[in-house]
Amino acid sequence: MNLRFAKLFLASSLLLFACGLFGGDPDQAETGPLGTDAPGGATPPGSEAGLPDQAFAVNEDFWHSGFRVGLGEGRFYGVADDFTDEVDYFVSLAATFENLGVFDTFFDGAVALVADGEAYSALRSSDFPSVPTGLSASGEFLFLVDADFDPASAQLLVGSGDVNRAQIPLGPEGGELVTLEPSQPPVSGTISLQLIDLHFTGAELRADRLHSYTQVEAGKLALTLFFDADSRRSGNWSILAPDFTLTLPSGSSVAPEGSELGSLPGSDDGVDTTGLYIRFLVDDPAAGTYTLRFTPGDWFVGDDGVAEGTLSFTIE
Repeated sequence: MNLRFAKLFLASSLLLFACGLFGGDPDQAETGPLGTDAPGGATPPGSEAGLPDQAFAVNEDFWHSGFRVGLGEGRFYGVADDFTDEVDYFVSLAATFENLGVFDTFFDGAVALVADGEAYSALRSSDFPSVPTGLSASGEFLFLVDADFDPASAQLLVGSGDVNRAQIPLGPEGGELVTLEPSQPPVSGTISLQLIDLHFTGAELRADRLHSYTQVEAGKLALTLFFDADSRRSGNWSILAPDFTLTLPSGSSVAPEGSELGSLPGSDDGVDTTGLYIRFLVDDPAAGTYTLRFTPGDWFVGDDGVAEGTLSFTIE
C-alpha cells in the first residue's frame, strides 16, 4: 500500500465513523427515546440520581371536539442528555380517547398545560391515536416544562379562547374543573297538523358538534331536538330546516344551525320516519323557556288551512 492510498483509506474510515456517530434517520435523532421530544441520546427518566420523577393521579373526563377524553395518571420527570448533561423536564398525561362522532378520526383540540402563568403546548410527539367511530383508544399528552413545574397548581386547558374551553386541574390548587359534559334536558311533546305530526323524543345540550368534530363558540351551546315524523301525505315529501325557528328565553328567535331531516314517505294512514333532529345555537347558560315554531311547505297544509304549530319547553 503506497502512502497516498493509505491516507485516502484513513480519511474514508474517519468519515464512515463520523456518520455512524452523527448520521442516521433525522427524525429519530431529533425525537430521541421514549417517544418524546427529548434530545437524542437522553437517558430514561428516573435513571439519573436527583432528577424528579413524580407520579400523580388526575382521574377526570372532559368532552371536546367530538371526543370524550379520560385523563388517568400523570408524571413529571427529568431527562438528562448524555452528551451535554443538560436536563429537560416533561409532563406526561395518560389519556383514553372515545370517539363520539360519526367518522374514524383522531382528537384535534388545541391543548395547553398552564402553571404559574406559563403555558406549555402539547408536543408533536404526544400520542393522539386514530379512533374508529364509537370506540376508544389509549394515548398520551406530552409537554416540555420548566424545572420548577408544580403539578399541584397546574391545569390542562383544552380549546382556543374563542370557543368553549375545558379546564382540568392536575392538583388541588389547579383551579376550577370545567368538563363540558353534555346534558339531556327532558324535552317531549308533539306538534300536530292535519297531514303531519312531529313527536319530540328528547334533547341534548353540548359544547361541541359531533358531526363535524368542532367546538361551539364561547358563550353558546348547541341544543339538538330529536323527533320522529308521522306523515299522512301520500308520496314522498320533505320538511326543511328553514321550516323551523326557535324563540329563546330572551325573546329573540334563531334559525337552525344544523339538521338531519330528508324525505318523508307518507300515506293516508300515516308513515313514521324516526331519527330526525334539528339543532340550534342558544345562550350559555341555557336555562329558561323556549318555543319551537314549525311552518312546513304547502304540501303539508291540510283542508283546515292550519299552516303552523308550536311546542314550548323549559330547560332548568
